[in-house]
Amino acid sequence: MQTRNEKKPAPTTKTRQKKRGKRGKKWYLLLASCLFLCLLIVGVGFALSQMDKTLQVVTEDPYKLPEQPVVTVPYEEKKAISFVIVGVDTRKNIGMLNTDVLVVAVANPVTQKLTMVSLPRDTRVEIPGYPGYHKVNEVFALGENKRKEAELNKKPVTENGMTFLKKTLEHMLGIPIEHYVELDFEGFTAVIDNIGGVKVEVDRDLVYELPKAGVYRNLKKGTQVLNGEQALGFVRHRIDRRGEAYNSSDFDRNRRQQQVIRAVVDKVVSIDGISKLTTILDTMSKHIRTDLSPDQIKGLALDFASISSDKMVSLDNGAVWKSPYSLWPQKNMRDVRETLKAEMVGSTLTAKKLSDAAIVELAQWEAPSKPRVAPQPATSTPKPEPAKPNPSQPVPQPTTPEPSPPTEEQTDMVEGTEQPFPVDQPPPDILAPSSPVVEFVDQGQGEG
Repeated sequence: MQTRNEKKPAPTTKTRQKKRGKRGKKWYLLLASCLFLCLLIVGVGFALSQMDKTLQVVTEDPYKLPEQPVVTVPYEEKKAISFVIVGVDTRKNIGMLNTDVLVVAVANPVTQKLTMVSLPRDTRVEIPGYPGYHKVNEVFALGENKRKEAELNKKPVTENGMTFLKKTLEHMLGIPIEHYVELDFEGFTAVIDNIGGVKVEVDRDLVYELPKAGVYRNLKKGTQVLNGEQALGFVRHRIDRRGEAYNSSDFDRNRRQQQVIRAVVDKVVSIDGISKLTTILDTMSKHIRTDLSPDQIKGLALDFASISSDKMVSLDNGAVWKSPYSLWPQKNMRDVRETLKAEMVGSTLTAKKLSDAAIVELAQWEAPSKPRVAPQPATSTPKPEPAKPNPSQPVPQPTTPEPSPPTEEQTDMVEGTEQPFPVDQPPPDILAPSSPVVEFVDQGQGEG
């Protein structure tokens, strides 16, 4: 044992090298950690900076009315937010103002759920303050026409496409439609390309023509990764090159839209999606517009950062086709209204009476409108006198007319009866979902 007075042995060259080596390793680890932290801070800072720039562009609301005050709405952590996702075709020489994709959604931070319902584009609706019935996909265009008309006549602009659409959906579904998210089709394809495509199950073979005449695509049935162009063709497929029997209905399109939305959400929240965040943000700034505030978007992004497709609830509209509209069974409409209302706890709606224009059981009893006959102008030509009967000729006996063949309206299926589908209709796999009233799938809808 070494005493206090005894001196410690002088360190050898080997001992010095060992200590210096340990200190060097610690120093390099510390330096590397600091460098990594700096890079992380710079990367996060750049992403946040890019996000702020993107949000400033995305939230420039083109549908804000001139007299509407600018209000920065804060995010409330325990308050649900409702919005309508609007897909508009704005491609040059192709696009129209009709909305091809309409999804009403409620994001509830408390339940961590995103509840949504797709609206078939031919759903029959009533626009408050506007006469007659309309297809829901034309409501936006009608509102934009009202705006243009007011601007042309130098009158105050009180309505536009988005205000028309919001109040129509509120009148139909019974919840306030607080916000909108508008996405054009070029943005849809760009976002999917930026995240490296989406993995979906294609339900059957699809052969369709691209907007560029004479260019066709062929999607095969099965699970596969689709790029942006393929995903757009998948969700918008309507007219199939092989013939009417292979066409897709609005109900197929709605199902595929939600299928792709789920796949995009799963991909964006993955590591691969996060790594491409700045590219996605850049795409968003060019193709997405919303009236959500930057604070609301950041709050939703944080609260729903870990959301997966399991937390996304798709409500069944059960829509059926009754030319020229898509109509919803009363039970489905009631269930959709109640579910959305339950998720929107605390919100109030000013509409006193909801519109039942889209309910099939009520619509089927309405008398079909008859075309008006123009009145004939009066003439001075004397009416011919009826011919006098000739006593030498026998008087013809009245005959009972043969019954005329039933009309299409009369041959509609009624509840509890069976009727085979005619040969010129699509096969049952692409018909509307089953409901109390069975109708045939539309064959007159053009490619949207």
